[in-house]
Amino acid sequence: MKHYLHENKWEDIEKYLQDKTTIILPVGSVEQHGKHLPLGTDSLLAQEIAQDVAKATDTLIASPLWYGWAPHHMAYTGTVTLRPETLTNLVEDVLNSLIYHGFKKILIVNGHREANLPPLKIALGRVRNQTGAFIGIADPFYINAVAGKELSDVEPGGIGHAEELETSIMYDRYPDLCSPEKSVRNIPENHNKFLQHDPNVFTDKILTASDVAHYKSATNNIGVMGDATTADSKKGVVYQERMVKNLTEFIGYLDTLEVKIRQTNIPL
Repeated sequence: MKHYLHENKWEDIEKYLQDKTTIILPVGSVEQHGKHLPLGTDSLLAQEIAQDVAKATDTLIASPLWYGWAPHHMAYTGTVTLRPETLTNLVEDVLNSLIYHGFKKILIVNGHREANLPPLKIALGRVRNQTGAFIGIADPFYINAVAGKELSDVEPGGIGHAEELETSIMYDRYPDLCSPEKSVRNIPENHNKFLQHDPNVFTDKILTASDVAHYKSATNNIGVMGDATTADSKKGVVYQERMVKNLTEFIGYLDTLEVKIRQTNIPL
């Protein structure tokens, strides 16, 4: 059996569901990642995580969702963003379709770190309350927080967007799509102490939104928030391995979890 849903026949899926009701759904974004990484970074990395976990656990992967919520990245050419309600509705329809066919446990792998979470959480809340299915989100900032902090060599403020960690995995998995010579360091020096964006910095924070003009200015017309110059493919290997290890363990837990579906819905 192939790991991706769309690579199988319908009767293959029917047979899979006789033994297992868990599936992984990669969700990403097509958005700028500085001058050194491709626009598809978030979606490519979500799929890399999903594929590694699927191989380790014999779990099916739903067809990836390439687009996400990225309005601030519209400051840079090539970015494509969905409205948040569009992403919520899209994910809700995909989840309901999968649950209708017999999937009871769905793990979303979010490659567009943190930014996709608001619309995704709304979709999860709706579908969980309607159906009773278990749905979780694996976001690298959270599922791999310990490894991220241990592996990072940058100063506080160095982890944000198109920086050390994202870049390190891309150097390992997609070196032909990367331009290391164009990597830069961009750590804001005059940040208010409550506006710290780095998840590795444990401090009191205020959440805020960014618009196109502010984001372009904050990223110095390049698109990087943090430090990409310390990225290393070996670091990317370890970071990915740690993340896959965590998710493999979690899939093992899901496989033993008893879930009762209350109702199913066909998106209409």
